[in-house]
Amino acid sequence: MQSTASLQIHTVKQERGAEKVLAALLPPLALFAALSLAFASILGLPLHAPALLAGAAALAFAALAPEKWSRAVLFAALALSLGAVALSSARGGAAALANRLYDASEAVNAYAYERFESASSPRAALPWLALFGGALCAFAARRRIGAVALFLGVAFLEGYFGVTPPAWQNLLLFAALALPLVSGGREAGSAAALLAGAAAVTLAVCLLVPRPVAAVEAYSEHLRDELGAAAMALTQSAPPESETNRVRQESRQHAEAAYEDGTGTAREFERRTENERELSLPHRVDWLRIALLLLAVVALLIVPFLPFLLFSRAQRRAEERRAAFAAADNAAAIRAMFAHTMDWLRAGGLQTENRPFAACKEAVEKLTSASFAAQYAEAASIWQEAAYSRHAMTDAQRRTVRALLDAAAETLYEKADRRTRFRMKYIDCLCGS
Repeated sequence: MQSTASLQIHTVKQERGAEKVLAALLPPLALFAALSLAFASILGLPLHAPALLAGAAALAFAALAPEKWSRAVLFAALALSLGAVALSSARGGAAALANRLYDASEAVNAYAYERFESASSPRAALPWLALFGGALCAFAARRRIGAVALFLGVAFLEGYFGVTPPAWQNLLLFAALALPLVSGGREAGSAAALLAGAAAVTLAVCLLVPRPVAAVEAYSEHLRDELGAAAMALTQSAPPESETNRVRQESRQHAEAAYEDGTGTAREFERRTENERELSLPHRVDWLRIALLLLAVVALLIVPFLPFLLFSRAQRRAEERRAAFAAADNAAAIRAMFAHTMDWLRAGGLQTENRPFAACKEAVEKLTSASFAAQYAEAASIWQEAAYSRHAMTDAQRRTVRALLDAAAETLYEKADRRTRFRMKYIDCLCGS
């Protein structure tokens, strides 16, 4: 009987593991398939089996890796793809893909592009492009910020180049892009309702305005013309020296003076040509300007990544604290869990004002409820015993403090506004298992 029960438990665990793997792989696979179909349709390319296999392998690795590695896997795939494109064959394939995109844009718009000359077969760059695409789809399926960035990026590229795949492929693509945005943290019915509403709006636009709007197209052409003129003004070379140092001709004797003898015979006079010389100021090195430009470059390189560094640092500290929740020593786990609970209460608006934790019961009751305050008082006394004595703490006391932590996280996050939730999640890094 015992062996049969163990076998059943093992079978259930295997089934649950398979369900988790499918749940992690299906959304990014659907997104990768929709992107591949749209990409092939726009550029007029057949589906390339080696590229699809490379993208699927990168997608599976990124989707099944721990979530804290998702950003590192994406950057590694990007670095590997860029390094491969630096090779001659892959670089020529990327140039060929860009030329195909320019051809597709010129076929439906009044645009003119300069082609790359070192183009070769586009198949050389497809596996590396699919490798990065698979990692990007896995990141978008796991992180909402990645899904938003990919959604906006695809919409921008379609609008800028003026090219789109067939209507059913485009609807499928944006449905796959919108799925991670509506599925995370929502019930299935709510996500389905949002998708149905978006599909209804899209279908109404396609039926009511099936063709380009003339006013929008004219304004788009006007903006592109202005951008092109600005780019030419920035890249235009200096005029030749013959135009800058202009020649001025001057006569030293007037023509009327040729008849001053009264005989009617013209006197010869000399016409001289002199060049005007424009003397420039002496060349001096503006060290202050150079230093300010260097500081501006350093700031431009560091400042955009500074929030991500600070967030990673706070997230790493929070994960180290959460790791102490599972410590074998009950006293150490109780101290870590109660400290995390106090961080939740402070983020929710509790003012401790250098008071002992046991004296904050009334303030906690005003912030939450009477039952929660009673639970807090019991946990505070347990924490005092764990922090200031050498008594052996029991598992029951540990469960009491853990129950307080779970209740605080649920209660305070639900009643917080959007700004406070953002601070709790991304600045204080309180949310987590």
